[in-house]
Amino acid sequence: MQRLLAQDDAYWKQGAKTYWYKDSDRNTKLFHASSTFRRKINRILFLDDNHGNKITDSQGMQEVARNYFVEIFQNQGNVTHPVIDVVHQCISAHDSELLMAPFTKCKFRDAMFSMHPDKCPDPDGYNHGFNQHIWNLCSDDNFKECCTWLDRSFSSRFKYDKYCSHS
Repeated sequence: MQRLLAQDDAYWKQGAKTYWYKDSDRNTKLFHASSTFRRKINRILFLDDNHGNKITDSQGMQEVARNYFVEIFQNQGNVTHPVIDVVHQCISAHDSELLMAPFTKCKFRDAMFSMHPDKCPDPDGYNHGFNQHIWNLCSDDNFKECCTWLDRSFSSRFKYDKYCSHS
């Protein structure tokens, strides 16, 4: 009985969707009622500003929204050193050597082939499957370019001196 009820429910849901797909854009009463209802529900009537005032005019609400996002995405001048100071700030010499070891073509190949071939494309527009397919033709050039990029990115972005153990 439960199975039959579930099938009946699925049948009516599919029928309602079919009706909506078929008749929704034909300028029918149903379409206008649905869109009017959705517009009433989704309409923003006012926004509260930082001082608790209700802003109702369009220009004012735009300004409140803009200020909100500017405020949350700007650097708030947070002080991080109290948190950083309690974090254990050193790694072993062995781990440091492993982290600082130069990239090898073998490790690079392992990383390249561990990626799913049909996932999102690289910045050049090609997916990983393309790079895997042409590995035998371009592996030396790709490896060299990636190492150059990684070395440049590492030296310009990260400063780990205070986290490395010198003993």
